Amino acid sequence: MTLTTKFKKEISTLRSAVNGEILLDVKSPKLFKKVRKFYENNGVLFSGDPLDDYDILIDCLVQDLESVEVA
Repeated sequence: MTLTTKFKKEISTLRSAVNGEILLDVKSPKLFKKVRKFYENNGVLFSGDPLDDYDILIDCLVQDLESVEVA
């Protein structure tokens, strides 16, 4: 399952986080946890440092959301 199919109702929120308009972990902590779990289940390794982990998650979102725009 892809990010966009699993979280299609929250895509605008995820795009806002990618664009730096919101902090996903502050604005929507439940969604943040769900997206992090999604990436963990898909093999992304997080460091354990909250700031680094947030950056890793945003980088993953950027990749996934850009691939949707190109397609």
